[in-house]
Amino acid sequence: MVDLRPSRTPAPALQVRASAGAELLRLLGVVVDVEGSDSYDVGPDRITSLRERLSDGVLDELRTIETFTDNSFHILSLLAADLPEPAGVDELLAELEADLSAGWRLLLSHRVVDDERGDLELAADLADGEEQALATVLGWRAEGCTAEVERLLDVPAEEHGRRVADAVRAARPLWDHLEREAMGAIDRDVAHRQAQLDAGEDVAAIVMEATNGYELSTDPAVKRVVLLPSFWIRPWVVVGRRLDAEVLTTVVADAFLSLPSEAPSPAMLKLFKALADEGRLKLLRRMAAGPISLAEATNELDVAKATAHHHLSILRQAGLVATRGEGRASRYSLRQDPPDAAREALAGYVHPDR
Repeated sequence: MVDLRPSRTPAPALQVRASAGAELLRLLGVVVDVEGSDSYDVGPDRITSLRERLSDGVLDELRTIETFTDNSFHILSLLAADLPEPAGVDELLAELEADLSAGWRLLLSHRVVDDERGDLELAADLADGEEQALATVLGWRAEGCTAEVERLLDVPAEEHGRRVADAVRAARPLWDHLEREAMGAIDRDVAHRQAQLDAGEDVAAIVMEATNGYELSTDPAVKRVVLLPSFWIRPWVVVGRRLDAEVLTTVVADAFLSLPSEAPSPAMLKLFKALADEGRLKLLRRMAAGPISLAEATNELDVAKATAHHHLSILRQAGLVATRGEGRASRYSLRQDPPDAAREALAGYVHPDR
């Protein structure tokens, strides 16, 4: 017998990086996210106290940058995938000033895929500075494009880059007081992931664990995957592209946080929060029969698409659901058996010596 099926695409190379430059940008994204303050593990009170340490002028500028497109600072943090070591704030500022349009192109590349005329190849060409790709998107304006693409096209690329660099400098004193707390946890997480790589563990399994449920892309254009663990953005995972890389902002594992030994872990709290909702339980029961799409989850619960996506995100954060694919092609499936996960988590906390 001769097997003529195409060989399986080899897993892309995996890198794990600690980046203070990326983490400062993510911190700024958390600080300006007023409506979402209660969605971060650090909590709204902590975020409010940090916001109060910035001047009104700096806050206003940060908010203006964020209004160009949702999650601007979280997306800009993906620039750290290619910063020279040690990938700190100095290296970030040098990168921003060497190519003032780089951040603007990165943001635009992530927004064009939301338009039905956009695709991943066009987005990659935009991020890489291809003039024809930019001309294509500029041509959309006559026919109409999404509001976020329109806002980005309204601001000159180099002006945007200068404003981002100036905002990073202005917020740096705040970061100087917080760097040790965040980077200590990040460094421990990176060391753990690197040890897994050195031991020859499966790349897909490492990514699944680090992201709490994200399956590697099968796009052959992705040559490498870069993990950038974050302290401030917990529990969210940001998935993005940077040239030939899929860049994943991952969540620092609970084991590497400085927590009181008697406190229940954030992971345990997320698990039981996920299970304490009728709609999410219905989705788990539905996924027991096989993977579902966002549209199917929306129909199952008879809710708005945003509400269904919120429920699926909470289930992924709890480690119960894995997601595969991007955008409308995303599929969600059970990652582990919910009863077993709940029983093991509760037993480990109530009887820690067993």
